[in-house]
Order: sequence, then structure tokens, then C-alpha cells
Amino acid sequence: MRISPELQARIDALPDLALRARIFKSLDSPREHRASDDDIFEVIVTGYQMAAEQQARMRKWQESEVIAFIEYIKAQAPDLYAKYLQHEKELRQKELDDVDEDDRWFDPDIWWDMKALTKIWMPSLNTLDSMDASELVSGVRDYAQAHLI
Repeated sequence: MRISPELQARIDALPDLALRARIFKSLDSPREHRASDDDIFEVIVTGYQMAAEQQARMRKWQESEVIAFIEYIKAQAPDLYAKYLQHEKELRQKELDDVDEDDRWFDPDIWWDMKALTKIWMPSLNTLDSMDASELVSGVRDYAQAHLI
């Protein structure tokens, strides 16, 4: 892979090592319809910046809010709560049994059911970026893995 010294300097100026590695990997991969190295750099960096901005806009859920939502699930959808905990226990066991990651997927039906409950529990999530609701469900998973299973 040969890149211009100017592009090399732009890549070296990036603070994120993983981003640099991703750019180098993309520049080094075979391409049928060759885009310029500069174009590839711009696309990757722009996508990275957009993702970072979206992440910064996302709501940071407090543990007390996560616990309150867990209590809401228990009260409003006890069958979903039981199914969810059972699924987390099964995933934990698969992890302990060193089952391949490809066989340890979180059940998408449970995810969507929980995400739908977030919008009932906090109606303002209907108008906010749906990533906030996903982040809350992720917070529930993190809390459950640390404290409930």
C-alpha cells in the first residue's frame, strides 16, 4: 500500500488509533471500483465524526433511571421480565461454556418488546432519537448482568 505523504500526515494526526487502523485496512483492501485514497479517508473520517456526534447527543441514563425502568418492566410486563432474565442467564451460561460468539445473540423479540416499553414508560422517547431508548435497554442489560444474574 502506497499512500501520499500528505495523506499519511492526515492519518497520523488522528487521535484515535482504532480509526487510523480502520483507514489503513480500507486503503489496503482490494477494490474493484477504485475510489481515491483521499476519498476513502474522507468517507471514513466523516462517518466517524457523525457517529461521535450522535453518541454525544445520546442521553446518559442514570443507574436510578435504569432501576426504575426495570421495576416498570416487572410491574407492567412480568412475563417479559421473567423471559428476559431467563434469556440473560442462558447467555451468561453460554459465555461461561465458551460458546462461540456467533451463537450468543440477544433475542431481538425481547429487545424490541423492551424498547417498546421504554416509550410507554417515558413518552418523550417517542420524539427523541430512538437511540436513547436503545441505550436504556442496553443499560438494563448492563445492570442485569452486573446485579441480577
